[in-house]
Amino acid sequence: MKNSVVAVLLVMAILAGAGAGYLAGNANEHTITSSFTTVSTTTLTVVMTGNSSLGLVAQCSHAETPTPTGLLFGTVTAGTNNPAIICVQFYYFSSVPTTLATSMMIQATQQNRSFSGASNFTISASENHLVFGGPQNENEGAVVAFAVTAKPGTSGTYELGFSGNYMLTPIEPAECAYYGTLVAGEGHPLYVFPGGCLTYNTSGTNTGSLPTIQGVPYPILTNTLFFRVMGVINSTG
Repeated sequence: MKNSVVAVLLVMAILAGAGAGYLAGNANEHTITSSFTTVSTTTLTVVMTGNSSLGLVAQCSHAETPTPTGLLFGTVTAGTNNPAIICVQFYYFSSVPTTLATSMMIQATQQNRSFSGASNFTISASENHLVFGGPQNENEGAVVAFAVTAKPGTSGTYELGFSGNYMLTPIEPAECAYYGTLVAGEGHPLYVFPGGCLTYNTSGTNTGSLPTIQGVPYPILTNTLFFRVMGVINSTG
């Protein structure tokens, strides 16, 4: 899955009950621990214009950058009356066009168990799959908007994940146990278990043939799905 210019990442797992992140055994990898902290966010009223993908993506013009916590992008609040919007940009550089899933995952993790929290929310996306790459760099940087509404009675703080190998951050690419948090109701129970992130070696010298992304200060691997959270709109209730 990873490009030959960097060492192959080992398979990682969250250490349940130990409060640790991933296990890494390669010298080119290093672990960055990330602890959960609740942050304040700005709320905006979201007016949905039907179920069209264009109408959903149009909401991203009102999105604001959430307050990050370490390498995590921040917190999103989902109400029951109108959706929270999460705007995510995807990149996948390849020599041939490749169809990939563009999806979001809601996970509930505690010390001795982990399960999907998606059944507690109604989720829609402007796109479920996109064709990336090829000679024309098709859909590089395409924005996918996710609308998330909590079902009545839902409460808790959940982990958010996205399809992709690495999240683009201002510091380095990050492959994490989760990338942000989703809050519904009173925010309890806390379904977030301390995790960590891995990155690849970005200090190599043979990077001339690798693609670049404006505003990203490190080389981008080919045949690797990257994403970044461009902005969010929190539910007003």
